[in-house]
Amino acid sequence: MNKAFILAGNATFTLRNKLTGNHFTYKVRQPKEDTPHFVSLLRGPDNTSDYTFIGTIFDEARYVHSKKSRVGHNAMSVKAFEWTWSVMQQGNLPSHIELMHAGKCGRCARKLTDPVSISTGFGPHCRSELGVVA
Repeated sequence: MNKAFILAGNATFTLRNKLTGNHFTYKVRQPKEDTPHFVSLLRGPDNTSDYTFIGTIFDEARYVHSKKSRVGHNAMSVKAFEWTWSVMQQGNLPSHIELMHAGKCGRCARKLTDPVSISTGFGPHCRSELGVVA
């Protein structure tokens, strides 16, 4: 999984540190093309609705934590996203950091079923529209 998946417009993924076992689940949404991406954090047991807004990605590059967020800037979940996003801007993540999609296409959120789709995080139609190479 990579930056293209996260910025596809409808991504849900879990970030896991293999060394510590810590993990956090995020949603990154872009309501309309040419608008910022909104980042939310899973904070409760309902993995469909217990997400809380934490910040915004501007220009597909710069993450800004929101002052309106109910999750503090120093929370480990926020720091983990900020660090991971920063490292992704410069290349690949260290091998102890794992990003896992939620089994849904990062663009249209349909369930992924074939091996190539599961591997890339995009269904066949979205892969072809985005030019994602399998």
